[in-house]
Amino acid sequence: MTNAVYTMTVRALAGVVSERAAETMVRSVLREQNLLPENVSAQEMQRMLSGPLLSRLSTVMPAARARRELLALSAQMADRYPKAPTLFIESGPSATWDDAPDTEMWNDLGLGADDFEFDDPEYAAGLSGRSYDLNTTMDQDTLIQTLGRLSGVQGVMVCRASGEVLRVRAVRDANGLAGVVAASAMLFQKRALRLLSADLGGQTVCVCPLGDHCVAVIASSQANVGRLLVELQQIKVAA
Repeated sequence: MTNAVYTMTVRALAGVVSERAAETMVRSVLREQNLLPENVSAQEMQRMLSGPLLSRLSTVMPAARARRELLALSAQMADRYPKAPTLFIESGPSATWDDAPDTEMWNDLGLGADDFEFDDPEYAAGLSGRSYDLNTTMDQDTLIQTLGRLSGVQGVMVCRASGEVLRVRAVRDANGLAGVVAASAMLFQKRALRLLSADLGGQTVCVCPLGDHCVAVIASSQANVGRLLVELQQIKVAA
């Protein structure tokens, strides 16, 4: 019979992946460490949460999301078992595309995409206080990475005012949206617009002109579009 520590871990994970995936993942990690569900201690499970289990869960969902979920579980376990403090250390958020899932691990576990739920990392920092020289690839990449940390963002494009795509990072292939960005750029040339957002059904594209360039943000349907537009308005272009 499994013990309370094991049951607590599986139940918590079943809230973010399927129950089958949670139990398979935890049993696999314990087996690799020569531990048993029947007698694993809270101290041993804390090591699993901040080590092997975090690595395993990060292969099937964004690493920031996996860390957040296991950190919450680790804190709950520490409250219940005071002699087993959490072993997590804080780290900064990452862009969604930096957490691309490795499906090889799914195959090792016999799991598929239907066993998991996905979310985007949350990020609270703004874009004010810095100017970007979008003529340089360094600042283009910096802006892309900064925007990529905003909650719900799935891709960012930096383009010329003509709509020509210069740099792009996205969770999925975003080439099909280049036409949308080019059309938006033409609208900016014809009208006195400062921002534009378009609902594409399941995704939203927000475009902001920046001098001789423009930036396009591709966001999930759950993203706070108003917040994204406010953040885009804060971007400053270096003279």
